[in-house]
Amino acid sequence: DMNEHVSRLEPYRWKAFQCLILKGENAGGPNDINDARKLQVSKGQFDAFIDSHSGQSMLIPEPNTVMQNSYLMLDEELRFLDCSENGKVPSQSILEVGVEQALSQAGFDDLMFHKRGGIYAWTRERSISN
Repeated sequence: DMNEHVSRLEPYRWKAFQCLILKGENAGGPNDINDARKLQVSKGQFDAFIDSHSGQSMLIPEPNTVMQNSYLMLDEELRFLDCSENGKVPSQSILEVGVEQALSQAGFDDLMFHKRGGIYAWTRERSISN
């Protein structure tokens, strides 16, 4: 239960991400960079965590079903990484084929991006509490 700590911190936004396991990245395979399987929780466990913190108005839950295809990631070669098949499949580089063609290979879910509030106003008035 993180309610007391989060309340004391008073964040403007608090995003809670369910740990997403991707082959070749964090699935614990021989060629994976990391092994995040010990951090993986079921949908039921994630939902229970969110429910227990539902009083936090700034909480923005992002389960795997929301997160997986609603973010755009670029690697060091400026290739979009398509995570739609539970791995990271690189597109062609935007330097070679342009953004539009590379983006078409990204597995990006524009509707989910909008549904999760991907367009966000990053300015706000700051208040100092005592």
